[in-house]
Amino acid sequence: MPEDDLRAVYDQRAREYVYHGPRGPLSRKHRGIIAHLPDLHGLRFLEVGCGDGPYLTWVSQGHIECALGVDLSPRILLEAKKRVQAEGHAESVHLAAADAVALPFAAESFDLVLASQVIEHVPDDAAALRAMRRVLRPGGLLVISTDHRDNRVTQALAAPTRAVRRLLRRPEYQPPFPHRSYTQAEFSALVRDAGLHVVECTTFRFSWPRWIARLRPLVRALDAVEQRLIRHPPWSGWGDIVLVVAKKA
Repeated sequence: MPEDDLRAVYDQRAREYVYHGPRGPLSRKHRGIIAHLPDLHGLRFLEVGCGDGPYLTWVSQGHIECALGVDLSPRILLEAKKRVQAEGHAESVHLAAADAVALPFAAESFDLVLASQVIEHVPDDAAALRAMRRVLRPGGLLVISTDHRDNRVTQALAAPTRAVRRLLRRPEYQPPFPHRSYTQAEFSALVRDAGLHVVECTTFRFSWPRWIARLRPLVRALDAVEQRLIRHPPWSGWGDIVLVVAKKA
């Protein structure tokens, strides 16, 4: 998909993320990513594909030197700006429209790069990873997450809904933008091929079907069970999200 068409798709999708004030506690996904970030004190931080800014808002509340967020969609950046101004420390955050494969920063500019649930939508994932490596200083960290193909627990939970959709001949949702998923081995190899040393590769989070998600007490109980299961094999390899922490030599 050409970049201009992709930008138009994301600008349209940004209408779903209009900022109307604080949205409550961070989700399990956000908490899971944040748990893998290093101490941010004095770091220069870049988020690739920052969306409406939940991570930028969070990191700006610490003692970070500078936080930059880029996204292909100028429209979503407006929502990120509103969120950071309302909930974070806007003076430490800067935003720019940019493509993940052509980051407009000098080489070795950042101590930490975050890309959460972005790489699976980039047409050239290998080029995007090389761009992220380029802007990392030696010894800097990349924390990157994506969709996990072997998310067996979520697949099992979603099986009844999919069966009903097939019986009713209702097609499954197909996103109007590039989308792929990876196994842990594939994703680790992709990061290594970009010239980075993989420090950690893990999975986390199971997704509950919508009918369960509406039952808040049940969800809280299931979340507690998940937090225990996900630490131990084989459950630790079956989460929805595969996350890699990698270092630049």
